[in-house]
Amino acid sequence: MRCDCSLCSRKGMVMSATVIPPEEIKIRCEQGVLSTYQFGTETARHYFCSRCGIHTFVETRLNPGHYRVNLGCIDELDALRLPDIIYDGRNL
Repeated sequence: MRCDCSLCSRKGMVMSATVIPPEEIKIRCEQGVLSTYQFGTETARHYFCSRCGIHTFVETRLNPGHYRVNLGCIDELDALRLPDIIYDGRNL
């Protein structure tokens, strides 16, 4: 899934189309490496690596506490070869 909001469209990410509940995701990273960015309603939390800048996942605005993952961060998957699903984030 690709979101067309002002932030996501500039990053060009391919996110998971499925929203992942908190009990189905395990986030592992060194202390202090994961940073967040919020804008607009400040409900969604966009997480990124403070060392390399890669956007890793987002806690969604419509389902707080649930996540979408940047599929480009999954080594076994070529996210650029997936069919595009455009999410209308501009009109939320």
